[in-house]
Order: sequence, then C-alpha cells, then structure tokens
Amino acid sequence: MPANFQPQPQSNQSQRRHSRPRYYTLIALGLVFSLPVALAWLTLQLGWFTAGVNNHGQWVTGQVAADTQWRLIVPQGAHCVPCSQAEPLLAPVLLALGRDGQRVRLLFTPATSELSTGFVYIADPPGSLVMRYPLSDSPSPEPLLQGQPPQAPIMTKALLKDLRRLLTYSRAG
Repeated sequence: MPANFQPQPQSNQSQRRHSRPRYYTLIALGLVFSLPVALAWLTLQLGWFTAGVNNHGQWVTGQVAADTQWRLIVPQGAHCVPCSQAEPLLAPVLLALGRDGQRVRLLFTPATSELSTGFVYIADPPGSLVMRYPLSDSPSPEPLLQGQPPQAPIMTKALLKDLRRLLTYSRAG
C-alpha cells in the first residue's frame, strides 16, 4: 500500500444499509419462532382442531378396593336386566384375551354411588376406575325384556380393544 493511503470514512448512508439487514434478520427470526406458536394457540381457541381419540369407552374417575389383577366390574341392581346378561357377554372377552386373560377377572358387586348399574367398569390393580361401557345402548327397556341387548357385540368388541391396549401398555397386574 502506498504510504499516503488513508481509509475513507464510510458515509452515514452506507452504515444504515449495513444495520438494516441485521435488524430485519432479528425480526424474521422472531417471526419464524413465534408464528407457529401463535397459529397453534389460534387453532385451539377457535376450535379448528379436534383431538383424535383411540378409546371406545367413557373415561371415569373413582376408586375401588385395590387388587392384584385388572377387573371388569359389573354393578348389580334389583331390576337390572342387562346386568343379568353380562356374564355370558363378558366371558368371551376374557377368553379372547388369550394369555392376558389371566391378568383380568370378572367381578359382580352391588351398585354404589360410583358404580352405576347398566355399565361394565374397568378397574386397574391399584383400584382406580379407568373406563366404563354401557351394557345396552337402548334407551327403552322393551328390547331388553325380549332378550339380548341390541348393541352387545359392538360393546364387547370395543371393550376388548381397549382392554388389550391397557394390558399391553400396563406393567401392573
């Protein structure tokens, strides 16, 4: 370089040009990271998202006595026709579980405030009620007096699917 070379000071305009991309880059990064969060919040608030459900029964809460096995609990009532038909409906479910059928037992108990008649409850070994299934989908008692509940095969298939899933992922019992 020549001895008399002196660098030229940069003009204000060129300094501004170099500072803008840094500022825009910071804004762009902020948008990239905050936009998905804002869109997810908006989707949930406006009800555009419906969660997928894998279970077929109704989730319940409650406690029963602890046991060493999973239990299918059928509460018994005085005039409960579906309750009297529960044993022949649920015996094939236990048989269809195969070797996992040893981890589950069928239990008939009197109805309580937590256990309503007309349902089959699944209880885990620590004693928590997990799910329940109606023994009949019929709102009127006339079909029940004539014989088997109309939706019994559908209920047992749903119960079997959920029970298999629970037994697969559970270490208890």
